[in-house]
This record gives sequence, structure tokens and C-alpha cells, in this order.
Amino acid sequence: MVALPAAAEPTPGWKAFTAGEHEKAEAIWRPQAEQGDLNAAFGMGVLAQTRDQFQEAARWYEQAARAGLTSAQVLLGSMYIDGRGVARDAVRAYAWLHRATLDGHANAARARDAVGAALSAAQLVEAEALSLTLRNP
Repeated sequence: MVALPAAAEPTPGWKAFTAGEHEKAEAIWRPQAEQGDLNAAFGMGVLAQTRDQFQEAARWYEQAARAGLTSAQVLLGSMYIDGRGVARDAVRAYAWLHRATLDGHANAARARDAVGAALSAAQLVEAEALSLTLRNP
């Protein structure tokens, strides 16, 4: 199961989701996510992933990840490692995990380094350069 984003109190969307009221969670999150709310986009990604809708999950995670949500960056990176919802791509996986590390995620570096161990020096340079472009301005 995916961990909830750090917050003082769960939002109504997370309360509905954790209670198994997925339709209610979607009704709360979808309009917020479509308006650019990064936490709602993350919730929509979690919901889609729970439903095995991996392409949709990747799309929502990318929205939240580009807005700077490190949990979404890590989950999107893991999707690139596994090829779930996106084409398997170790360079992109490393780039997203490196972006999460740069943005302060506590555990992303370990996963990034594991992916990086299988990359060539040129791929590492490419991935690190790509990671610098993965945030919305």
C-alpha cells in the first residue's frame, strides 16, 4: 500500500480512500487534481494504481511529481523501473529518483543509486541532466 503524504490531518479524500470509499475519494480528488492540486493528483494516482490502471496512475503521479511532490517522484521512478504504465526506462527512473533526492526525499537516494549501478557513465550524465528538467517552472 502507498503511504499517505505527510500532513497534520488526513484530508476528506484520504479519509474516504482509507475507508474503502474509492468513488467518494475520486469525486473529491478529480476536480481538485484537474485544477492542478498536487496532493489530489497524487491521490488520483494512488487510486488508479489500486485499480491496476497503471497508465492513468503514471499520468497523475507525473502531474504531482512535476509540481514537486517527492512521494510522486519516487512512485513514478519505480514505475519506470518496472515498466508499469510507462515504458521500462532506467534513465528516466534514475532521473525521477534523482529529482526526488534533490527535492529532499529521505529514501530516494538508495533507490536511485541501485538503478544507477546498472547505467553507463553516459546514461548517468543523461539522467542527471534530465532530472533538472522534471519540475514545472
